[in-house]
Amino acid sequence: MAFSNNKKTKMVAAVVADKMDYVKKSKSYLSESELKNKKYGKTYTVYIPDPGKVVDGLVANPDTVNEIEYEIELKNKNTSVNIDSWNDLVDIESFRDEIALPKGTKLAQTVQDEIVDNNVIRSAQAVVGKASFATLAKASAKLRKAANAGTKVSFVDAEAMAEIASAGLSNFIPDSIQKDIYGKSYLGEYAGASQIELEHVPTVTGTGSAATITLEENADGTGFEPVDTVSVAGGKKGEAYKATGLKLVDLNGIESDAEYVIILESDADASGEAKIGELRITFENEAAGNPNAWVPAGTASLTLTPMLETGTEYYVCQVRTEDALGFDTYKFSDLPGSENETQSIDNVSVKMSKYGNGTTMETLVRLDLPFAAGTPETRKSVTMYIEK
Repeated sequence: MAFSNNKKTKMVAAVVADKMDYVKKSKSYLSESELKNKKYGKTYTVYIPDPGKVVDGLVANPDTVNEIEYEIELKNKNTSVNIDSWNDLVDIESFRDEIALPKGTKLAQTVQDEIVDNNVIRSAQAVVGKASFATLAKASAKLRKAANAGTKVSFVDAEAMAEIASAGLSNFIPDSIQKDIYGKSYLGEYAGASQIELEHVPTVTGTGSAATITLEENADGTGFEPVDTVSVAGGKKGEAYKATGLKLVDLNGIESDAEYVIILESDADASGEAKIGELRITFENEAAGNPNAWVPAGTASLTLTPMLETGTEYYVCQVRTEDALGFDTYKFSDLPGSENETQSIDNVSVKMSKYGNGTTMETLVRLDLPFAAGTPETRKSVTMYIEK
């Protein structure tokens, strides 16, 4: 062969990494050694720190550290090719055009679509609006409301972004470093965030489904027990709701005046229940249980109101801090009798495996992209619902 398996695998990995803009600047939660030989379908736990409570005066009032757990599942996607195609393409150009580009692009897009679908809705705040600079600006401002530091990046559907850009492309201020990272998908900086267009984002159509949350006051009377489901017959994944009186506690543990938004993370099941990001409500000035939301003292229930217009379809987009998304790739153990090669580009690893079948005398080459992705802290993200 004119060039080796490791060079071929590296070429595929380069294509995959180049096509996955959404994960390019994410946070690794586990080292490569910790992820070694991890099993598909298993999970690892991320811990959200507790900022605690500040009290007046000279007398200390120590509280218990309450770290919140969030589990991220290990997943995998693969594509395969017969050995003749893999070995017969012995020059770089032919291999790139016939294997690396089509296989790598499809693998990257499939993985990224799944990650985007599950994480653009992992937010504690949301904006509903037209494809406009105003929507981008409002979403970025809400992200600042949650006391987010660090680089902010906005991911918007390509068609919606084209409509926004047509109203004033000069509003985007270029940054050479971000341009190098995101390439042609990068439009520039606006409202304090890097603006990136994605080929695919999920869409959702408002159903107007009525939603309710059952609240159970905690034992010490400082707030409510954590909630991770809502009752919403007919509700669809991605729909957003406001709750009267429910406000955001920012990342520093400070009670803000920003509205906390509840977003469905699954379709309603047969019993009319849907998953949401964990809601930890404290009463005003109590700051108990590492809360992400607060309500005035004396609140006993919440009235939820749909944010999306019934029958209207929306692109589901997002502005977040780069480190809001946790992304890691891990390595499978090698099977006996197989030839293996793993190549990593940036934070993406692709594994090539060659397997011979003694029964049929055939050989298979497969390319695997094992990954783990999640957004542990919803306050580091704002979901944008842009009307189609």
